[in-house]
Amino acid sequence: MPPWLSGNGPDSDVVLSTRVRLARNLAHHQFPWRASLFERTQVFEETSAALTACAGCGSYEAVAFGNLDKRQQEFLVEEGLASRELTSGDGDRGIVHDRNSRVGVMVNEEDHLRLVALDAGLRLRELWAELDALDDTVGTHLDYAFDNRTGFLTCRPANAGTGLRVSVFVHLPGLALTRSLDPVLHAASQMGVATKSFFGENSSVTGNLFRLSNGAAMGSSESQLVDNADAVVRQVIEFERKARERILADARLELTDKICRSWGILCQAKLLTVDEFFNLSSALRVGIECNLFDKCTLADLNRLTLFVLPAHLATWCGKALTPDECGEARASLVQTFFARNAQETKLDENG
Repeated sequence: MPPWLSGNGPDSDVVLSTRVRLARNLAHHQFPWRASLFERTQVFEETSAALTACAGCGSYEAVAFGNLDKRQQEFLVEEGLASRELTSGDGDRGIVHDRNSRVGVMVNEEDHLRLVALDAGLRLRELWAELDALDDTVGTHLDYAFDNRTGFLTCRPANAGTGLRVSVFVHLPGLALTRSLDPVLHAASQMGVATKSFFGENSSVTGNLFRLSNGAAMGSSESQLVDNADAVVRQVIEFERKARERILADARLELTDKICRSWGILCQAKLLTVDEFFNLSSALRVGIECNLFDKCTLADLNRLTLFVLPAHLATWCGKALTPDECGEARASLVQTFFARNAQETKLDENG
């Protein structure tokens, strides 16, 4: 399992994971979308060599996307190591990551480098400190594109300046059920933290999962951006916890009923879409977080969160799947997983 889905980070009752990203480009090279195939090869080789040469960077592995088929590329996207844009590019591109898949660099995506740190729970300051140190070290081996007035130059003007984007993935069922979600997220946006669906900018809201991220990369220092995002996210967390307390006080039976119905469908369904799984598992997740449900754990749901996705599902089945086959295979996977865990729990209880 990737570290960001371990479920054991700070404030893990609301926060699934934290992601910190820095966009960097190399001077004397055109942006990837304008660069020739030869120039992209140069950037990939320079970046890979710089990371492997950095003292204290640990053991890094370079993965060239040109050597992977489409399903292998999608698998890395689902693992959080790559972006969707990286799969649609041309020429030499890929990722360089550490052995734990916690810190990595995407090469020749929109920018030449996207340095990324990703882990479970709310860890904004911790991950920023780690990525800042890596950026300083890599920067001694590479010539970054930098302007004294603008800051770091990036493909998108919105990312120029610091090149920093911090994102926190949160589960907000309490706010959704108490109809407090819109005002809380609107207030967050007024304080510089934007909200997107967990699955991307143009996706519908699924499973009460959201991504909170800083809205601008310019006008403040990196530390100020991190501190502001951390403060806003902590306020959202408190609102979510208070909403859950209100539900437990006023609608405990209704919530328990919703949890039991969701569990029943997941255990009996013959067909299951990704959206259906996330919407149903959202009820189980809040049940676990509120000590109302114990038939599975957050670690179980986090593991399934990954394996119900198309590339992981096809890998589990060992073959390519049609859309119709995906629904049947996904339902079978979920039920097989829950049944196996129940059997293991029974064996443990019997010594």
